[in-house]
Amino acid sequence: MSGRRRLVVVGGSQAGCVTAAALRQFGFDGEITVIGDERHRPYARPPLSKGVLGGTEPDDSVFLSTADDLDIVGGVRAVRLDMERKLVELSDKDSIRYDGLVVATGARARRLSRHGEEVTLRTLDDAIHLRERFDNAREVAVAGGGFLGLEIASTAASLGKAVTVIDQITPLAGRLGPLLSDMVLTAAAEAGVKVRVSTGGVELRPGRHGGDRLQSTDGTVLAEADVVVTAVGDVPNVEWLHGSGIALNGGVVVDADCRVAPDIVAAGDVTSAPGVDGRYGRTPHWWNASAQATTAASTLLGREPETRPGSRASFCWTEAFGLRIRIAGQLPPIGEPVVVGGSLEDRSVLLAWSPPDGGTGIGTAAAVNFPISAPKLRRLAEDPTARGGAR
Repeated sequence: MSGRRRLVVVGGSQAGCVTAAALRQFGFDGEITVIGDERHRPYARPPLSKGVLGGTEPDDSVFLSTADDLDIVGGVRAVRLDMERKLVELSDKDSIRYDGLVVATGARARRLSRHGEEVTLRTLDDAIHLRERFDNAREVAVAGGGFLGLEIASTAASLGKAVTVIDQITPLAGRLGPLLSDMVLTAAAEAGVKVRVSTGGVELRPGRHGGDRLQSTDGTVLAEADVVVTAVGDVPNVEWLHGSGIALNGGVVVDADCRVAPDIVAAGDVTSAPGVDGRYGRTPHWWNASAQATTAASTLLGREPETRPGSRASFCWTEAFGLRIRIAGQLPPIGEPVVVGGSLEDRSVLLAWSPPDGGTGIGTAAAVNFPISAPKLRRLAEDPTARGGAR
């Protein structure tokens, strides 16, 4: 264990909590302090845009279970890192020393404007606030047609709201490919949701009759609603690391072992790693956060990681408009899929795509309202020829 007795995890996120749990699992019996900037105890974000926003799941259902022997400090932010002194300075003017550090500060919602009333959905408080706004709204507009934007739109439509979604590209096409994105958009249209594409960009402006409006850069009004929600991506929380000597490139730069610097690792939405093309990028999904967390814990304790992020098929999912889509492997899928089970017409189907280069690498597998476990779906993506054992 290299003589480390105090490990500090900056970030009360899923990545931070999974890292802390893995540290205990791997035998670390010293002090672990988890620092979070929210007043709530650590929680999972995926239900926020679904059951919590729609009121079908209680707010406290999102809280993560954490070990009793963790020192969880909430309501404070890390504001500066001094690597030489191994010191994290906090927003309450306090500071904490570490022997080993985990950076898991995640990301915050990207915004379209600078005014503080812009409505986003990133935190539990955001979800509660938006749910209250929905109570008195008839029309809802969503800027952003990614997973989050369409999940918000789906929940709003299920509550009887008139919903419009605006994006610069066809929603989800860049993530799910044409077949699956068309399926989602067809289901959205059946739910009464209008989708508009504004290739020139989208701006948020005050509405003429209250509320807000979304318009194109030439001033064309795209949607005006009682509630406008922006879901246009996120921004990694790295400002506290400026001037620390930590390498930043669209996030905290990590190697294959989630190592950042001596005695420092990172995991989750805040991390940036080189892709196959050499360009750095983030993978802000819960699966990546969990995979990196386990790797980061191993690395910090001087263990050889059992697996490394990127060595296995990635996994993500979304639920919108009656469709539960789970997808593993390369995104977006390329080419035509093979129907392994179910049927496209019934919207209950298991699909497999070969690797993009036609070789033996990782392909793509997707389950739409189809019963298959996540591990089996990932194995199907990793070996699309082994379809006989998919069920």
